[in-house]
Amino acid sequence: MKTNNKLIVITGASSGFGIEMAKEFAKDGYSLLLLARRIEKMEALKLPNTMCRKVDVTHKDEFEAAVREAEAKFGKTDLIVNNAGVMLLGDIATQDAKEWKTMLDVNVMGVMKGMQIVMNDMKLRKTGTIINISSIAGVIPFDNHAAYCASKFGVTGLTKVVRGELSPFNVRVLSIMPG
Repeated sequence: MKTNNKLIVITGASSGFGIEMAKEFAKDGYSLLLLARRIEKMEALKLPNTMCRKVDVTHKDEFEAAVREAEAKFGKTDLIVNNAGVMLLGDIATQDAKEWKTMLDVNVMGVMKGMQIVMNDMKLRKTGTIINISSIAGVIPFDNHAAYCASKFGVTGLTKVVRGELSPFNVRVLSIMPG
């Protein structure tokens, strides 16, 4: 296995795309910070050069503390993949507003917090990549997905804005829209 001294931070790394990305980046020898609420699933991977932390992306202080801890060990963040997300489907007329808030807090605010934690350093270094996982629901509406679509449209829009803000600093910002 080759080694790579670049640090990759992945949120939502305990399942789905997050866990699969972690496995692939580990094969290429990257240093990893894996963040999720279910730490056992990440630790069970036993990936080399990997730090796993139980973090809720809605809590900026713990999110940032984990990133700074990993940077102290591995060096500055080269790539953050803001992958953490929730999909709570329901008809807007009857869906509990607590579910709307949960989706907006995790899917939008969590992404914004992740970007803010790493972007100023990336600007100073004039290098880095931010990948925000959106969804096809971030460009196409679906029935019973009103709040989820709103959150993913938000991720798509904020990615475009931040891309424009960071491109003069050679920092790449992109969204991936599975669906």
